[in-house]
Amino acid sequence: MILLGTAALLPFSSLQAQEVAQETAQAGGGLDEIIVTARKVEENLATAPIAVSVVSDRSIANLGLTSIDDFARQASGISFSQAFGRSSDRPVIRGQSNVLANVQFGVETGAAYFVDGIYYQGDLQAFDPEQLARVEIVKGPQSALYGRNTYAGAINFVTKDPTSTWTANIRASAAEYGEYVASGSISGPILGDALTFRAGGRYSEYGGQFTNQLTGKKVGQEQTKIGYLTIVARPSDDIKIRLRGEYSEQEDGPLALFLTGSALNNCSPGFRSNAFRQVGAPFFNNVPAPFGNTIGATNNNQYLCGAITPQPDNIRLNSDPVQTPFGVRDGTAFDGIQNKQFNASAIVDWDLGGSGFVLSSLTGYRKLLNRFGTDSDHSDAFFFFAGGPPPAATVEPTFANTNKKNFEDFSQELRLATPVNKPVRAMVGLYYYKQDFETVDLTFANPFDGEPLGSNLSQVATIENKAVFGLLAWDPLPGLTIQGELRYQEETKTLLDRASATSFFCAGEQANAAQFGFAGTCLPKGKWTGTDPRITINYTTPGGTLLYAVYARGRKPGGFNGTGGITANEPFYQEELAEGGEIGIKWSSQDRKVSVNATAYYNKLSGVQLTNSIIGTTGGALTSIVTNTGDARTQGFELELAAAPHPDIRANINISYVDAKFTSGCDADLFILNSGGLRVNFDTRNPPAAALPPCDITGKQLPLGSSYQVNGSFSWEPAITETLRLTTNLNFSLEDKKYIQTDNFAFVPGAFLLNARIGFRTASGIQVVAFGRNLTNEDAVPLATRWFDYRYGFAGRNIPAGQTFNGAPAAVETGAPRAFFAPLRRGRTFGVETIMRF
Repeated sequence: MILLGTAALLPFSSLQAQEVAQETAQAGGGLDEIIVTARKVEENLATAPIAVSVVSDRSIANLGLTSIDDFARQASGISFSQAFGRSSDRPVIRGQSNVLANVQFGVETGAAYFVDGIYYQGDLQAFDPEQLARVEIVKGPQSALYGRNTYAGAINFVTKDPTSTWTANIRASAAEYGEYVASGSISGPILGDALTFRAGGRYSEYGGQFTNQLTGKKVGQEQTKIGYLTIVARPSDDIKIRLRGEYSEQEDGPLALFLTGSALNNCSPGFRSNAFRQVGAPFFNNVPAPFGNTIGATNNNQYLCGAITPQPDNIRLNSDPVQTPFGVRDGTAFDGIQNKQFNASAIVDWDLGGSGFVLSSLTGYRKLLNRFGTDSDHSDAFFFFAGGPPPAATVEPTFANTNKKNFEDFSQELRLATPVNKPVRAMVGLYYYKQDFETVDLTFANPFDGEPLGSNLSQVATIENKAVFGLLAWDPLPGLTIQGELRYQEETKTLLDRASATSFFCAGEQANAAQFGFAGTCLPKGKWTGTDPRITINYTTPGGTLLYAVYARGRKPGGFNGTGGITANEPFYQEELAEGGEIGIKWSSQDRKVSVNATAYYNKLSGVQLTNSIIGTTGGALTSIVTNTGDARTQGFELELAAAPHPDIRANINISYVDAKFTSGCDADLFILNSGGLRVNFDTRNPPAAALPPCDITGKQLPLGSSYQVNGSFSWEPAITETLRLTTNLNFSLEDKKYIQTDNFAFVPGAFLLNARIGFRTASGIQVVAFGRNLTNEDAVPLATRWFDYRYGFAGRNIPAGQTFNGAPAAVETGAPRAFFAPLRRGRTFGVETIMRF
């Protein structure tokens, strides 16, 4: 039987129950009992019929886990790597990825974040891990209960409840490369068990490991300040009210990115290469002379096939005043990432008159101010597209990416659940979510506040989601449960984008058109509706083994194509759908010293959002937009093994394999590579048979995800004396290579990471630890992005006329030669940490 109630209605919280179970398990040598809310209800992880990986607070503390990267490397079925510093998160669950997510405006990842079950739109890389009770990584389509943008899965950060007795902790660490962290929290009663609180904060800084070769300054610095407060009130045995607020500030330096330039391209010869670009034109002869005199200038290969290798001495960013062809100039008005964010939540659970009918309300609010700046050609190029005399020094060069963004989110969920002790149980709910967004350009004249809203490079946008959902569970036989979940949702989006005084996109924002100088008529707002089911059948054998099967459908939001979509008469792209299922088994030994969780799954992905080239309605040039032209499927398995053979020993290993492949699709960029540098002269949504082979991505692996992952940890904490223990912890992760694009030509290599900690812990709660991260000094870049290289010029040269394809005229692709930018992985790092718990 599943549980539909909440622990708020029990004598003590689920976190306290979990802590008691952990102490009992530690005394007897068994595995910890972990309570999860992966199905919006509280269940024991060992008996929950769902594929969910949990990183517990014990693992977070003992293994020194501090980031989403760390959590993903201790779970199965998820791959996460920073591509743009602590911004633009792109988690990949079970291979369901999208290279456009957080790169092209509006395209989303399909794997959403939640904090205490409340939807969180955006990045989540600045937080205090000490406040977490656990992280739940829920895998497979979750749209039926979790809602928008969970077609691949959901990641739920569950924070700790206050305690009814006084507790406190202080944690401080120092490591190489100027890394310092200090955090602390205190929890206890205000009015006995009726009103309790938890308050805490964290400060961290990192000085950076790599140097910008143009400026001589460090890059990749990070600083975070966080404060939070949680209050829980229990005015009666039937009511629990939980209020939480958090404020954080993030100050990061220029991103530690390097460019693998087009001189290294080694495959697919053709016109989109250095050999067919005019060095120095039209950039006022600002291409450095060495580029024009090297073999790179005559390289006729359009692409790099093989591994992207790290280049720590090739960070060359115009992030400060340096010598340029126009004199000493700065390339960006703002550098790095600055976030100021406030989050608040209110969760109320009310057992109506003690009847077992539970009414729950979950309210969330977020306000974020973000400033972002980077030299987005990621090289020492410093140029302007405009002709004529050089612009004034107050004008940023081309590809200076500097902006200020404001987000304001509100969400409200209401649900009513029937009593949990009945053979038939139900839950119904309503959901509402609204986001308001605006962005403006940061310039040398206004590097802090930015240019006025409505000027060039500014936008306003909204997202609104409304849903009704429900759940029905039935126990027809002892040990057998059938559960159905269903959600109907309606989502609308608006956008007003001013690229220049003559280039606008407007959908559903007529009220703001005058402020932006747009005199036309806006398109209607985008609207998408859909119904998503999830059905689970699970059976628990008399011996306690859980068997389950799941069918589910999920969806990833649609969006806008902007000004290019207007030209091509394709202003919107549609939702991407996932449909499939999984079977699983969970087994634990009678003494709870060994557990095995295994899952196999299959998902069909329809309408995969891909970049495609479309001929405009009036003919002429092609336009790159997002369309739903690809289909794919993912299949694989996950195996999680855990053991606690002795009170002093804990070990676990996770193994996952995913075969994520396209089943259809035509990619315009692949056509360019295979045709020798020609633009497509057909609609890639419906290519003629003769045109399909050069652009066909059937059988290609979905990018950004790994085929296999193996990770795990081992802890040994023997007693030295009655009051002193040795603490040793080891964790590792092995991840396969990741393709960068749908073409499967370039990839980042596989990586093996090994971390270790050793120290002492006293019975009074004081612990001193020495730690080492990345002990093997793995330097494989974690991720890369396909880009361009303008250092060899832009204008074409030596391009023959009269090109054709499939018997029709074909234009030569005149885009910049392809390149790749990538972040650098932090190297081997040693440090020390002190922990005091009271």
